[in-house]
Amino acid sequence: MGGHDDFDAFFRADFAPLVAFLCKAGFEVETARDAAAEAMVHALEAWPTVDDPRAWVRRVAGRLLDGVGDARADWTLAGDPRDDDELTGLVDQHAGLIELLASLPGRQRMVLAWSLDGFSPAQIAEALRIAPATVRSTLRHVRERLRRLRVARPGDQRDRER
Repeated sequence: MGGHDDFDAFFRADFAPLVAFLCKAGFEVETARDAAAEAMVHALEAWPTVDDPRAWVRRVAGRLLDGVGDARADWTLAGDPRDDDELTGLVDQHAGLIELLASLPGRQRMVLAWSLDGFSPAQIAEALRIAPATVRSTLRHVRERLRRLRVARPGDQRDRER
C-alpha cells in the first residue's frame, strides 16, 4: 500500500466502522474497541504488504477475539463509549440490528456481519477460510431465519398486548 499518511487516513475512516462490525459479530463495545485497536497496530506494522486493509483488519480482529470465549456480548451495549461520538453513533445506529443478530449462531452472525460491511461472498470466503458456496448457503439460511423471525414478531407483539 502507501505510506503512513495512507494508514492515518485509513485508521480515521475505518476504526469506528471496525468496532461496529465487531459489535455486530457479537462482542461488547469495550472488547470490540480493544480488538480493533490491536488489529490497527498490526495493520500499521504490516502496512506495506496489506492489499485490502478493510478485510485485513476485520480478519485480524476476528482472530484476536476467537480465543476470548466470554467476551461475547449478551447483546446489551456494555461499556461507555462516550469519548467517541462517531463510535457511539455507529453502535446506536446498529443497535436494532445487533439485537436481531443475537438470535443467530456464531458462524451465521459472522458471515452476515461481513456481508453487511459490503464484502462479497468470495471475499468473505477468503477472509474466513471457508468455501464460497458455504458463504452463499449461510447467507441464504440467515435470510430465511430472519424472515421467519420477522413473521413471528408481529404475532408475539399482539399476544403480549392481550
